[in-house]
Amino acid sequence: MRGYSATSMQDIAKAAGLSRPALYYHFRDKHDILSALVEQITLRTEREAARIAATSPDRDPPLILREIVRAHALVILERPAQFSVLLREERHLPEPARATQQRGKRDLLERFAAVIAEGAAAGFFRAVDPHLAALGIFGMCNWTVEWFKPAGRLREIDIADAIADFALAMVSRPPGGATRGAATIRGWIDILRDDLAHLDRMVDGDGRSV
Repeated sequence: MRGYSATSMQDIAKAAGLSRPALYYHFRDKHDILSALVEQITLRTEREAARIAATSPDRDPPLILREIVRAHALVILERPAQFSVLLREERHLPEPARATQQRGKRDLLERFAAVIAEGAAAGFFRAVDPHLAALGIFGMCNWTVEWFKPAGRLREIDIADAIADFALAMVSRPPGGATRGAATIRGWIDILRDDLAHLDRMVDGDGRSV
């Protein structure tokens, strides 16, 4: 693997089975190719997450979280080489593509965190740190490029479904715990105890968030 700087348009054309003129017909240079990945990967995922959040019936946070995680994981699993190149070489993106990439990643992370926060406020999820939980979910999805093999026993859709289930389990209240719509005062007390225990673990002895 030569890396971005040492790879020429001729190298790319040869690897793609194209002539140089054919490659130049579609892309002006390497920067243009890399910039196209921002649209195919980052912006595509962010738009799909926005669509799912906007069309989900009854604003169901568990359903929204599962579907946006599944969609994000599937884009990566179906385009592992493209995602890996974008992840590794995004520092070479020209402006404004670099700004678009950073904004798209930030917007997607904030959307994940917002759904998690909404679910926690409604009693569906534990009182986790939404931003930290979103980063953990991103890590699960992104790391698939290091181990997923298309010829393996599981298909892309199977792995995306599993990761979505793992993400939901990560933030959901434990089985048997208090849930949204608890019918008794005791149920709500259990919810508060669960949330306070989590917050207590997040704060050090001086009352500062760690």
